Amino acid sequence: MAILLVLGFVAIFFVTKVIGPKMIFVSAPTGQPIGEFDVPRPEVSLLAVNIGIPIAALESAANAQVPKRMKDSESGNFHKRVKNGSYAWNFVRGPIKLQNTGTSLAFATPIEGTAKFGGEIDAKVIKIPLSSNAQIGGMLGGTLSPLITSNWQVDPQLVPQLDLSKAKLDIGGLGSLDIGGLLGSSISKFVQKEARKLTPAIRKQLSLKRKVADLWNQAYLSENVSDEPPVWLNVSPQNVLLGPIDYSNPEQIAVTVAIEAETFLTNQQPLAPSPVPLPDLQPLDAGAATQLRIPLIVSLAQLNEHLATEDIDIDTGIGTKLEISGLRAEVGQEGLLNLRLDLKADQSKLGRGVAGQIWVKARPIIDLEAQTLGFSDVELTLETRDKLTSVAAWLLDELLVRGLESQLRVDLNDYKEEIDEEVQKAIQNADLPDGIDVSVQNLVIGLADIYTITRSFPGGPDDPGIVVVLRAEGDMNTQLSELLMNPDDAP
Repeated sequence: MAILLVLGFVAIFFVTKVIGPKMIFVSAPTGQPIGEFDVPRPEVSLLAVNIGIPIAALESAANAQVPKRMKDSESGNFHKRVKNGSYAWNFVRGPIKLQNTGTSLAFATPIEGTAKFGGEIDAKVIKIPLSSNAQIGGMLGGTLSPLITSNWQVDPQLVPQLDLSKAKLDIGGLGSLDIGGLLGSSISKFVQKEARKLTPAIRKQLSLKRKVADLWNQAYLSENVSDEPPVWLNVSPQNVLLGPIDYSNPEQIAVTVAIEAETFLTNQQPLAPSPVPLPDLQPLDAGAATQLRIPLIVSLAQLNEHLATEDIDIDTGIGTKLEISGLRAEVGQEGLLNLRLDLKADQSKLGRGVAGQIWVKARPIIDLEAQTLGFSDVELTLETRDKLTSVAAWLLDELLVRGLESQLRVDLNDYKEEIDEEVQKAIQNADLPDGIDVSVQNLVIGLADIYTITRSFPGGPDDPGIVVVLRAEGDMNTQLSELLMNPDDAP
């Protein structure tokens, strides 16, 4: 009986110490956690807003601003037999109609009025006073190719064209005279001169600069976006860019205005930003779209909450199965994370199995094509390697590393619908300036970058974590539902 008891103890010892897995427990790597960057980097975003101005609204503005009656007078001989000539014209315009030609705006309005001519007919011996009236009528039209300069001035680039279908002057013995060319030149010069006078008024009435100024002021943000952990998103606009006028939609003209801003995060409420006046415009490439880059601080607690749900089984193909659970991350050095994991490796043909807790080093990465968070450069820590036999270290180097890199993934597509819905909801509920209607099409949200940090804001305490940079791109279409503005102090 004593012999059986001894053999039993020997068997247990043999199973646990020779045949059974080698039990190991590795301490966390030593050293101060130092992030790849000390604090989150400011990210530059471009908020490109395509502002459409309906042709109907422009027609309304033109009819309100352009006087219905126009008149002018000039001195000049209008016939070779007339001396000391002068003439005056006075006409009333009809409704102004605008049309988008695809490259400019065409305008047209019917006109009706009279022209009065005076002077002296040279009859060689005597000079006969002349005073004669003519009925005039036709169409006043032309093209407008508005140009907004860098200091927000509006150059209408107006080219008038006058077609007088009724412009005959009866001057008695001298016969009938076609005055269309003479009046056409005079009226065209008058329209050009009046256009220069009207430009400041039109610039005040067109609400483009005022609307952009409202967007500029509201672009200064300091919002608490998370209570646990506490995180504030800060946005500081830097530049305003303006694209060329777009005539592709026959119902409107459009222009893309973009606000370039820096976005950054802190975990303490920052001082409220001090807005600066709307700066001069800079050119924007045609077709530029909204490109937002927003850094998000992912605390280690949040990351570990997700990692704790990950259990990974790796089939080695050589009779050994690796079971990984209990994942936990800490910020390491040189941009790496230290990952603790509970490991169970069955016995293989090469030796005993391994069970217990080990540590590996890994670099968090973004797979831009697959849009997943993952890890690369996975390797055993020095402390772990020291605890393993050469056979076990080789086994884990070859198999554990490959398994973690291939299977430990967080797929952003799993959250795409939820993110899209939240962004659209935020836009619909946004406190936008009056008269602006915004919609977003072709919204694409993705992962752009990931890195480790030492602290959450400059000068703050050590608070290691991870920053994930989100990228959002899309077409923001904005309609000005209120074009005319009344206050004289409008920007």
